[in-house]
Amino acid sequence: MSDAIEKLEHLLIQGNSEEIVKEGDYVHAAVMIVLKQSGPNYSMLFIKRPENERDPFSGHMAFPGGRMESEDRGKDETAIRETIEEVGVDVHKSGRILGSLDDVIPNNPRARNYIVTPYVSLLHEDVVMTLDPGEVEKALWVPMQHLIDDKNTEIRMRERGGRLVKDYVYNYEQYIIWGMTGRILHQFLSFSAHLF
Repeated sequence: MSDAIEKLEHLLIQGNSEEIVKEGDYVHAAVMIVLKQSGPNYSMLFIKRPENERDPFSGHMAFPGGRMESEDRGKDETAIRETIEEVGVDVHKSGRILGSLDDVIPNNPRARNYIVTPYVSLLHEDVVMTLDPGEVEKALWVPMQHLIDDKNTEIRMRERGGRLVKDYVYNYEQYIIWGMTGRILHQFLSFSAHLF
């Protein structure tokens, strides 16, 4: 295991991720940040969701993930299962979970009742992805060097529910990573960018 990953895992454990506990009718969900070594550097997996009017995240760039099902014994199982279903990658077999980040509630008005737990994982072998076309239009590996470069990112202020919120925006080729995924990515990079 590389020194960077060892330090990342240590930071994730030390970070003691914050769980959001709310009363009421909330949808619990999880996403998986998947890292892999690409030569001397690392890349992160993103998916582009297909256009679908029933999906509150229609057409967005995202991490693999989705709603917790009754058979999932924990949100980590949700993230693993959804990653298998959406891109055909079994993090449990081909890698491992390094830790989790703080829970996130989307600013998207159509998904305000979601509580999303992001997990961070590392693949230790090459994988062939099999995309579920109903869930994933495209999957791509984005170099970490690109994501940590300030010239590829900006902060936009957006109005959501009568208040201004920060929207962290990352540009890669013709793709724009923003919204909840941008916030999760910003949270991850805020303590780990120096490792990459």
